[in-house]
Amino acid sequence: MPIDQRDLHDLLEERSRPAAGRPIPWESLRTGITGARRRRFTAVAGAAAVAAVTAVAVVASGGVLSLHGTDEDGQIAASAAGSIPAQFEEADGTVYRRVATATLDAPREKSVTFDVEVHGKPLAVLADCPTPSGVMAPEVAVRVPDVFKVFTLSPVSFLGAGCERNGAVPVDVAPLPAGTRRATFTIDAPTGFKNIAPHDRPERWRFGVYEWTPPPTMKAASPPAEPPPAIGGRPHEFTLVAKKSITWPAAREVTITVPNRGRSLAFVAYCGGDIARRLIQEVRVNGRPVKGSTTCIAGTADRRIPFTDLGGPKPRSQKTVTIQVRLVAKIAEYRQRPGTLTVAVYGKPG
Repeated sequence: MPIDQRDLHDLLEERSRPAAGRPIPWESLRTGITGARRRRFTAVAGAAAVAAVTAVAVVASGGVLSLHGTDEDGQIAASAAGSIPAQFEEADGTVYRRVATATLDAPREKSVTFDVEVHGKPLAVLADCPTPSGVMAPEVAVRVPDVFKVFTLSPVSFLGAGCERNGAVPVDVAPLPAGTRRATFTIDAPTGFKNIAPHDRPERWRFGVYEWTPPPTMKAASPPAEPPPAIGGRPHEFTLVAKKSITWPAAREVTITVPNRGRSLAFVAYCGGDIARRLIQEVRVNGRPVKGSTTCIAGTADRRIPFTDLGGPKPRSQKTVTIQVRLVAKIAEYRQRPGTLTVAVYGKPG
């Protein structure tokens, strides 16, 4: 069966794992690897046409592709653009271990399907995207034997967050039923792919499926980022009125009440730490829910941060405006990962 050079490298790496327990001269090996990479790059350039035809070996076979091992230098690696490491660790101490890999040659294939062994731990998908596009992102569907429901990524079904940052962030899979031992992943090329000019189309994606484990002892959360003093930009600028932060998971809700001074209001809610983009935020204004649940975005000091405009001035009879933001964890293990929630309220000057 044809297999691309990177997958062949992973397979050979797995076969050599019995030697991993013996002392290894890492420094000399790294020097050799650097030279080997240069030679390999030259060889790959000459074989590019052949590689393009054989890139989707897993699609052709329709079988299981579950490769294990260490990263190229034998170390636990942080996730990085252009890489599907065997294992990496996020800042809060959560460890991700690769359990499967797959490749999608988008110009030639609409989707790739492969099976993954499940061991009772939460799963995530890391994408090595050809371009850092949150819009042009593949969608993921997961099926479990004898279960009618189709599971997707959480909190959204496509790899937008991962591809937006060029594969730097793994996107979690919604919880699978207890006792699941095998799951079938289908990854589809982005909707509307054919409407994009050929020279702008991403050519190839690589994916890694990971199981992840929070640290046995939860780390302390980093201090929350300060909200910007103004948002929106002129002439639609809002200035900071009030702010409040809590530490997750000890607290899960922020409530801020501000006086109604007859001016337009807006608010920003964002998360700090590795819970950002993973938790859902539910919002109420004066007790009324704001339609649509959204993900808790990453914190930033940029005045262009997305915000929610509460509309024009409130009636004078309404003395105060109360904003409540509550965090919801769809995956139980999020409660073992530290973070912060910050809510900032802004008002139009005057």
